Amino acid sequence: DLFGLEEATQKGTIIMMLVSDAAQRTIWPMVKANLTPGKALYFSHGFSIVYKDQTEVIPPADVDVLMVAPKGSGTSVRRNFLSGAGINSSFAVFQDYTKKAMDRCLAVGIGVGSGYLFPTTFEQEVYSDLTGERGVLMGALAGMMEAQYQVLRENGHSPSEAFNETVEELTQSLIRLVDEKGMDWMYSNCSATAQRGALDWKPKFKAAVLPTFKELYHKVKDGSETKRVITECSKPDYQAGLNAELAEIRNSEMWQAGAAVRSLRPHETERRITDATKGVGGRGEA
Repeated sequence: DLFGLEEATQKGTIIMMLVSDAAQRTIWPMVKANLTPGKALYFSHGFSIVYKDQTEVIPPADVDVLMVAPKGSGTSVRRNFLSGAGINSSFAVFQDYTKKAMDRCLAVGIGVGSGYLFPTTFEQEVYSDLTGERGVLMGALAGMMEAQYQVLRENGHSPSEAFNETVEELTQSLIRLVDEKGMDWMYSNCSATAQRGALDWKPKFKAAVLPTFKELYHKVKDGSETKRVITECSKPDYQAGLNAELAEIRNSEMWQAGAAVRSLRPHETERRITDATKGVGGRGEA
């Protein structure tokens, strides 16, 4: 059965705080009022606990406080759960009132379908998570894609060619090889020209972005990013502004080209590949 927030916190023994980080600050007084001794407070992210000076989320001493943080979006967690693949999660216990907090934590981790669980702390989780989201996983990735697409277009390449060389080849080919056996495996299974160019330019890109990543981590750790999240996401018109920002991305030439490219992908049923299939094993060290 589904319950409203207040009734759920009254009935539940493990209270899962899965609303947005900014919303947790808003509902916390109600949640706290319904935390009776021995209950467990569960988070999928260390934000509210670590930045308690800004969120004002300070659990009472007579409850367990635990975290299982899946390394993916909610959509991916659900899809992987249903497929049986699972998704990796970090875990931590912040407060162990019942002396069973770790058992509860691991049980929740298994229950949400974690592929495997690795230990962390609330602090380390939130620092790495906020850095990753703003960096390689989302912000830096999107920014670098836009920069390369712009340069290609300014030099006369068509939208289709610019998108394929910037996004499509990455998502449909190269990143799958990285996922399969690592970055060196991907390099090993590209052309010699691609290998040499990538190896030569990798340190240049690292040097260019390293100062930005250091600035980003500092702003995450000192709470600046938290202040930004709470301030912006708490505005009454935030959703309308967010929709406008996302629409600007969606309607840009680059991502309109992407929609066209995706529509042209083959839609035939994939043929089964086995260990006996010739020509798909790759080359290089595994």
